Amino acid sequence: MSKAEVSAHLKKFDKPQRDALQRVREIIAEALPEAKEVIKYGIPTFVIDGKGVIGFDGFKKHNSIFPYSGSLASRLKEELVGYEQTKGSIHFDLEKPFPKALLKKIIKERLKQISES
Repeated sequence: MSKAEVSAHLKKFDKPQRDALQRVREIIAEALPEAKEVIKYGIPTFVIDGKGVIGFDGFKKHNSIFPYSGSLASRLKEELVGYEQTKGSIHFDLEKPFPKALLKKIIKERLKQISES
């Protein structure tokens, strides 16, 4: 799986949603320049040494960030107030990118988790 496959995956979304997802992709790529972009579990994911760091994708009623960690929400509880969450995802608006500062904080926390394990 490759960067081109991620680009092809994103093309299936309408432009406003695709633009929001593309911005998330750019922020993650900037924060994780050493990561590879792949499709993992059907979603665009950034991996380092074969380990999923963070993924993202679009859905009918929302976009989502997938930090590949169920405990991340408890580690960033205050920062994530106001975002609908599931055990493995954080939902955000269809047409607005996820806030850059918060996304970078999630990535930093996820890298910390990976290094601790």
